[in-house]
Amino acid sequence: MKTALITGGSSGIGYEMSRHFARGGYRLFWVSKLEEELTRAKVQLEAEIEGVMIDTLAKDLSEKGAAQQVYDWAKNITDIEVLINNAGFGTYGFTQDISMEKDVAMIDLHISFVYQMTRLFLDDMLTRNAGTIINVSSISAFQPVTRMNTYASTKAFIHHFSRGLQEELTMQKSKVKVVTVCPAAIGDTPFKTTGNMADVKTFEGLVTTTAEEVGSDVWKGFNAGKTYIVSGAKMRRLNFISGLLPYWFKQYLVRKESERV
Repeated sequence: MKTALITGGSSGIGYEMSRHFARGGYRLFWVSKLEEELTRAKVQLEAEIEGVMIDTLAKDLSEKGAAQQVYDWAKNITDIEVLINNAGFGTYGFTQDISMEKDVAMIDLHISFVYQMTRLFLDDMLTRNAGTIINVSSISAFQPVTRMNTYASTKAFIHHFSRGLQEELTMQKSKVKVVTVCPAAIGDTPFKTTGNMADVKTFEGLVTTTAEEVGSDVWKGFNAGKTYIVSGAKMRRLNFISGLLPYWFKQYLVRKESERV
């Protein structure tokens, strides 16, 4: 049976991606922070998709050594064919007003953990000369984002690292693929409530998408062999013309979008 490991697979974008991969015949490996969320989501997906196999691990992925523990857990069961680094969270406010502890935990999760997970599973995939790593970045990686400065910066790392790694694999004529996913802001998601952003304009803005649309875009792009996916039809249209806009104007729009209602 084909296998897919999805961090943060029990909610939001991760859950919607899981639905598509489960229907596609994949055995799912979920790693999320909350045991109760994993249990609830597993029951829900098993009721929806007959015969789906789901293995779960409750783990705070921002902790030191988390990537190695996740790798060892999965490796002890089977080889992973698709790795989806999706888990993440956001912080909101001017940089000096945000808890440094929270920002550092976010940096550890979005940068250190994603890097280590990619490296650990990449080695196995290179040995088999097969496999796909899907790293979820964000449209916030495209430019600085006021009031979400550290979050956007971590997503910029994922964006550059993932696209650069795919370029290296292409140079080496490897069959392993790294897919960079850049979703637009999702209107209805736990992300905005846990990050104290329920009333931030960007989640009701011009280019919002849904978790369902992101899941569908990723699944379609994965099957089409794409290595770069901007998710959200409205965002793709805007992205097409954004290169024509001056930097100052794009930053003006970002500042307005990052305000509270």
